[in-house]
Amino acid sequence: MSIRSLAREKPLRVYFPLAFLLSWYPWLLSLLGVPKASGINPLGPLVAGLILSGLAGGWPAVRGLLLRIVRVRVAPRWYAVALLLPVLLLASSLAINIALGAPAPTVAQWQKWPEVFASFLFTLVFVGLGEEPGWRGYALPQLQRVRTPLSAALVLGAIWALWHVPLMGKEFAWPVVPCFLISVFAASVVFAWLYNGARESVLLCMMMHAAVNVTGAGYVFRFYGGADLTRLWWIYALVWATAAALIAWRAGPALGRRTATPA
Repeated sequence: MSIRSLAREKPLRVYFPLAFLLSWYPWLLSLLGVPKASGINPLGPLVAGLILSGLAGGWPAVRGLLLRIVRVRVAPRWYAVALLLPVLLLASSLAINIALGAPAPTVAQWQKWPEVFASFLFTLVFVGLGEEPGWRGYALPQLQRVRTPLSAALVLGAIWALWHVPLMGKEFAWPVVPCFLISVFAASVVFAWLYNGARESVLLCMMMHAAVNVTGAGYVFRFYGGADLTRLWWIYALVWATAAALIAWRAGPALGRRTATPA
């Protein structure tokens, strides 16, 4: 079977290995001793999605993916969900951590809030644009063709978590890796619900991804260290898991998916 035929009949069998290869090559090169090579290229999922779309459906399929990336005609409530839900979950986690004995952030720590806005656009373009068109824009619709959206989100969550392996022990210290994995699984459900509810807008998933990264690891998580940070990670993971469970309960296995989405 040719690559083109495989891309049409079993697209995810090609997509996931290609997305990993295009993302992991710096880490793989570092394992081979190549200097200054490390980490993940976050553009891998996007590039793999464009390649597979082109192989399977030509320009119309590529155009469809690109249009989902720039779909802005979405009900305002979904913009609020994309930007404010991560803040709400993070604020709840912080409040619980303080209630359990962590010190409240100092005024000096809070005063660094302008950094959040400064890094949001960079994260949106470099991380959100790299990952979300691949995970939600390409892979999720393929999975939802043969699975319920909830099941598809959980499968994608496992793959999404595995994709972060090169960052474990580096960007994510080993004691918090289990918490991170839980949060990724939970976030996969929340992101699928957002994608399906917001007319399959990849843009809103990109915005939520950026909001999660810049407010959490980029801001509030830097307030703490040691046991206080580990506790915050566990709380954060459980809060996200609770949110995902509530969404799955309220929305059902369809996670807000409609049979068709208008252009």
